[in-house]
Amino acid sequence: MELYVIRHAIAEPLGKRNEFSDEKRSLTDAGRDRMREITKGLCKLDVQFDLLLTSPLIRAVQTAEIIASAFDVGAKEIQQTANLAPGASSQALFAEIKSHTEVESVALVGHQPDLGLLVSGIIGSAAQSIQLKKGGVCSVNVSETVPALRGDLVWLLTPKQLRLLARL
Repeated sequence: MELYVIRHAIAEPLGKRNEFSDEKRSLTDAGRDRMREITKGLCKLDVQFDLLLTSPLIRAVQTAEIIASAFDVGAKEIQQTANLAPGASSQALFAEIKSHTEVESVALVGHQPDLGLLVSGIIGSAAQSIQLKKGGVCSVNVSETVPALRGDLVWLLTPKQLRLLARL
């Protein structure tokens, strides 16, 4: 199974037009534009996925919608899951991913530090957490699912690298 782990794009700062609620922070115009460029870079890498799971927070959902649009995935095919919300259990997320037995490739849209910890756990990294910048993406090839997800980091790209790739 291939996992594409994607951090949400640039969002409004806390307290700006969101009533000081982290959950209500939406993407900035620059965040939307950059994410569209990032998806072009992902297309150049021939990224494909069968399932798109996203955190229920607005900035993650908006990022997932941009990704879905670039990959011709219908909005109804984006699945929000509390298992990608900040502080959620990685074990519950693993169980949810494993329950989709028909999929070979999954895109996950969420938040730091949770995504970095998730990737570190899967690849058995000595580092406490893999760092993903806003709009950053990594690919993990999962080779084991029992008792937990285990695999190898295939690539880790910054948003800038993906935007440069989009221009080639």
